[in-house]
Amino acid sequence: MLIKEMFKKKIDRDIQGVIIVGQGEETNASQELEEYVVTKELQRHFADFYSAYKKGIVGTTPKMGVWISGFFGSGKSHFLKILSYLLGNKVVAGKQALDYFIDDNKIVDRMVLADMKLAADTPTDVILFNIDSKSESTSKQDKDAIVNVFLKVFNEMQGFCGSMPHLADLERHLSDEGRMDEFKTAFEEEYGSAWEDSRQDFDFI
Repeated sequence: MLIKEMFKKKIDRDIQGVIIVGQGEETNASQELEEYVVTKELQRHFADFYSAYKKGIVGTTPKMGVWISGFFGSGKSHFLKILSYLLGNKVVAGKQALDYFIDDNKIVDRMVLADMKLAADTPTDVILFNIDSKSESTSKQDKDAIVNVFLKVFNEMQGFCGSMPHLADLERHLSDEGRMDEFKTAFEEEYGSAWEDSRQDFDFI
């Protein structure tokens, strides 16, 4: 018997050495969920996160954010990416994200697992992105840079224009009035191309 045959998984399989948010979700999601190792320290982090997250499900809380900090290479991005799969209860390779944790007994605390199930059963929109790649600001000192990126990504998630907030406001208003499809049809008849393909030229048009 060869040493490599003693392992359950192929040791020469492709393993992503560095986890980058916003990259390769569909390709690597199954492997990331299946092979994610929940250490004792991570058990505590999952417990802390879901305990805080649960407050917004069963009631209300003014605490709307979670800060993940750690040294370079400590697993922040990997942890965040796994959380995004779990919160959205994403279906990966025909299996829901939470089932990867249940089937492999990754979480030892039954109470934490119950909180995870509650969160997974709660409809959630998850937007995972790398803030640097989405930012259009050339100045790191711009105090509104982060807020602008959040607004851009939020608008894009809803199918609205991300680069021009005033256009997103127009699209949102039309959607709220139930007239977005009517507007798109009228625009294409008048201008000759789809709204989504031409809206970046809005000022010129």
